[in-house]
Amino acid sequence: MTTVVQPWWLRFSERAFSFNFIAFSFVMFSCWFPTGFSATFSTFAFLFALPLFISRIDKVVKISLFEKVGLVLFGWLLLSIFWSQAGVMDSLGYLSEYRLYFMVPVFAAALLYLPKTQEWALYLAVLGAVVALITSYGLGFGWWKIEGALNSLANRIYHGFIMSALLLVALLIARHAHGAFRIGAVVVAVLTAYNVLNIETGRTGFLQVIAVSFIFVLLSVSRLKAAMLASIAFVGLGVAYLSLDQFNAQVDLTLDNIERMVVNDDYESGVGFRIEAYRGAIQIGTENPWRGVGVGDVVTELQTLARSGQIRIMTDNVHSEFMNMLIAAGIPALLLFSAFVLSIAWVGFQYRKVDRASGDAFIGISVIIFMSALFNSTIKDYGEKHALLIILSLLATKHLADRVKPINKGSSGR
Repeated sequence: MTTVVQPWWLRFSERAFSFNFIAFSFVMFSCWFPTGFSATFSTFAFLFALPLFISRIDKVVKISLFEKVGLVLFGWLLLSIFWSQAGVMDSLGYLSEYRLYFMVPVFAAALLYLPKTQEWALYLAVLGAVVALITSYGLGFGWWKIEGALNSLANRIYHGFIMSALLLVALLIARHAHGAFRIGAVVVAVLTAYNVLNIETGRTGFLQVIAVSFIFVLLSVSRLKAAMLASIAFVGLGVAYLSLDQFNAQVDLTLDNIERMVVNDDYESGVGFRIEAYRGAIQIGTENPWRGVGVGDVVTELQTLARSGQIRIMTDNVHSEFMNMLIAAGIPALLLFSAFVLSIAWVGFQYRKVDRASGDAFIGISVIIFMSALFNSTIKDYGEKHALLIILSLLATKHLADRVKPINKGSSGR
């Protein structure tokens, strides 16, 4: 068989992309490094991925359903520039916040024939998340102090997102591994759940950890066992509420926020702020249902509502990716984003017939995205977006690899 020799520039792109993508994976999940540092790795990874993407363009037609839906959504957001009142350059700046949708297919194609890069990126991402977990315990228990950090190196929303992803990986390893690896995975899973519930606490983190655990049980045991475990978990949450001070405090704070909002019309709280932001988003959405206001005008419209007294808060972020889509590009964008999340789960259910662990990872990530996107700007916000970019790229590559022909022997296989 004739050996295919790659041109030097393609080999160089593979090496440069591999280095930057692996470093990017560790940087984003460890939370140790500033935004500008991580942005450098993501930018170089994307630039070096482009030649690889172009060289494998014939394989791109086999990308998964969720990638196609994401590209359609990005295209619709791009079109919304034409009815934005903001200038083109300003609108493009806002549009770039949603670059995940076109970066995932590019990274997936670049990773396709680089199995070692895939492995090391996964290992370094998991290692980074473990570093973030250990650091959070040290901060929470007072073992060390880091300037600018409270109970974690990231904000509690981003930290909770990273921890829920780590919990999912630990549970999958515990189910499929044996011996010391299984024991280690169980320990990490327990430490991760406790960290989110009683150290670096956050309401979205609570929901994500509970949802990941719940979907994992549904995917792993029979219905009867699932019902029994659900009953045990319900009792366990009650015990956690009574015994974990931070968890108890967050639940009580949420109930207090709701009471203040309903009884005193007081929206000066975390829950009240979000409810008022959602009300503003729905008002803008109902006034512009089919096109939204355009991706460049979201901030302007929200601030106009606040200045006119139609909403009680001044904000540039409604803290819900679903609401962001409704404002920016109307019901079509809201439906497309919903389809994006659902299609990740759909791909997972189909793929678990071939690879159960990877299929369940797809499903678990879709659940994390859904819970996060209800209460946060998951795709718009920097941290969650880039962590998700790494996760979805690795999963999409695994899925794509099973749908294309094996690589020629001449490939480097890094």
